[in-house]
Amino acid sequence: MRLPARPVNLELVMNIAKDSPEVINFMMLFQKLRGCIDDRPEELEKLAKDNESIRQLCIDLECATFPILINERRRRRLFASPVDPKFIKAWRDYEEQYATPLARIVFSVEKPVFDVFRKIADDDANEQANAIEGVLDFAGEQVTQDWCNVFPQGFTESIVEGVSAWNRFTEETGFDLRGIFRRRNLVPFVLMPRHVSQKYGEAEKISLLTHLQQAHDAFVFGMPFAALALMRSILETTLKKHYHADGNDLKARINNCLELPDGAPKQDLHCLRCMANDVLHLNNERVQLPADSEKELLRLFLVLRTLIEKVPQCAKTSPPPAVGRSAVLSMRHPSAAGGTTNNSSGRLRSRANQD
Repeated sequence: MRLPARPVNLELVMNIAKDSPEVINFMMLFQKLRGCIDDRPEELEKLAKDNESIRQLCIDLECATFPILINERRRRRLFASPVDPKFIKAWRDYEEQYATPLARIVFSVEKPVFDVFRKIADDDANEQANAIEGVLDFAGEQVTQDWCNVFPQGFTESIVEGVSAWNRFTEETGFDLRGIFRRRNLVPFVLMPRHVSQKYGEAEKISLLTHLQQAHDAFVFGMPFAALALMRSILETTLKKHYHADGNDLKARINNCLELPDGAPKQDLHCLRCMANDVLHLNNERVQLPADSEKELLRLFLVLRTLIEKVPQCAKTSPPPAVGRSAVLSMRHPSAAGGTTNNSSGRLRSRANQD
């Protein structure tokens, strides 16, 4: 069965919060399907088999998702901002509950596990990388032919120099074009809620948006340690500014956070924190990087995506930590704690020891 082609709107990602026709169509069809089956995705396959109208609705819904999926990666940013929280919830519900049965109905295939999905992404990346290499090889071969004399003076020399420069660049830097395409295909796309993105301006040099983009870039271009450092910063900023989690360090903020969503458990947040800390502090004795670091970082990117997308609009504030008598005395009389009120070196040591 061949699905009908749908026009691609190249502005969809940027207009996802402006009620684009593609988003409206998806939301309408998804709501209609959920209503028809009383929001029971586990029974969707049986119902579609017995009811042609439901089956056709499934096909229409899958067609409606294509433009959104295609356009997620048509721009450099692997996130969209701002996005209506209602669309985020509907889209993730579709991915988590409906994508598998719909794929079976429409394509008669199982939803692939991660390793299979990565192979698909890698095969696609290999085709793209080979296509680029093929063009360069073809150009390098053709400029040696006699008929190239018809080109303006210096043209063939520039082709030869361009191919040579590319070969030197890839050999000297270890530039992995196939890996870059594969990792970009795999990075989880983030739909940032309006109440999160509105706290940041597009012109800000340092913000959650810039850190998220650079974390994606670092991972895509094969720099996992840099990605981990930025992911840790994203985690701390999100907990502090959007979940209002109290604490003197990241470990305390994770433990004190009251409204962590499903899909972002404290155990995973601590896993990210510990990995990033070991890398940042060059702790060779403690660092335990997984054998498949690409897979683990993708898993942690998914955790961060969940944390960002499910930021509550009115987060609860963590209860203030209990303050002991010695702490009270040190606040009232700094000298009693062996310090002064203006000890910059002490503050620096305190920051360096934060976890």
